[in-house]
Amino acid sequence: MSGPPQLPRLAWPCLVVVLALPPVSGLAAPTSPAAPTLPGPASPPAPTLPGPASPPAPTLPDADPSEPAAAPMRTGPRAHAPPRPPAPAGEIPSAPPQDPNDAPFMRPPNNQPAPTRLRTSPDLRRGYSSVRRVAVTLAPIFASFRLPFLCRDSGGSCRPGYDKPDRRHGAGVGAELDVQIIRWLWLRAQGSYSIHPVGATYYTDEDMKTTVVAAAGKISALGFGAGPVVAIDLGRFLPLIEGGIGGLRVATPPGVSKGQMGEACQDGGVCDVGLRCGAGNTCQQSVIPELYFGGAIDVLVRKHISLGAQFRYTALLSAPGKFPVYLIGALRLGIRF
Repeated sequence: MSGPPQLPRLAWPCLVVVLALPPVSGLAAPTSPAAPTLPGPASPPAPTLPGPASPPAPTLPDADPSEPAAAPMRTGPRAHAPPRPPAPAGEIPSAPPQDPNDAPFMRPPNNQPAPTRLRTSPDLRRGYSSVRRVAVTLAPIFASFRLPFLCRDSGGSCRPGYDKPDRRHGAGVGAELDVQIIRWLWLRAQGSYSIHPVGATYYTDEDMKTTVVAAAGKISALGFGAGPVVAIDLGRFLPLIEGGIGGLRVATPPGVSKGQMGEACQDGGVCDVGLRCGAGNTCQQSVIPELYFGGAIDVLVRKHISLGAQFRYTALLSAPGKFPVYLIGALRLGIRF
């Protein structure tokens, strides 16, 4: 049988199914060569037909600035509702709200503590003493001598340097000037004056004859010195520890025996306490070099006023191991500024 070859019957449905399937991604479909494009005859332009002219837009008259603007058109359920009245003045703040924690603190004393500086050692509690630079102190004093005055021992002996001299009590006044160098260190200049009454001393010889060997009167002592003071600031309480070097000028009653005031010097130029052998071999007044140390405690009762108590020991610079030769106890009244 002549003619083109015929496909089996089962091959037509399979070909239709294959052509109907979508192309698989990633597989390039076979492309047929593009047909050549042949130039064709140009089509004539479409004729333009005249149409009806559109009417010009209506021109609205200019709005009068004095008239209120028309309210915008509304839609919805409130389209026909009356407009809301304006908010009262001040109801809506002009600035946005702020966090209360950002507000500054109230000034004292409105439930706010006043700022204070940090405390440092040894300032355990800040007091007025830490801001006062100068202090003047006046004090009534109780003073006591324990020096071997010539011819004033219990036996009436005029032997110099005897042991266990009697105590000579007296009273006087003292003054001090303190200047603060640093917080805990002060520099002090001090002075005191005391009077010690003494009675006459008599000596009885082998013939039972009584002789006055030391006249009655008073022994006066003028002391002065300077040195550092350690001040431990405890707020209103101010303990003080002092030490320094100075002098003691002692005046005894007029002399009646050799070695006393205004009399001839003893053998070897020996004179009474506080005297020296001067011109003409006569005992004259002089200054005794001394060392002193002591302590006190002040209580600040006002910003500028303090009250306290004090003691001070004095030793001779030539014999510092023998003390106290002069002792002072005082009640202090201080003014700080």
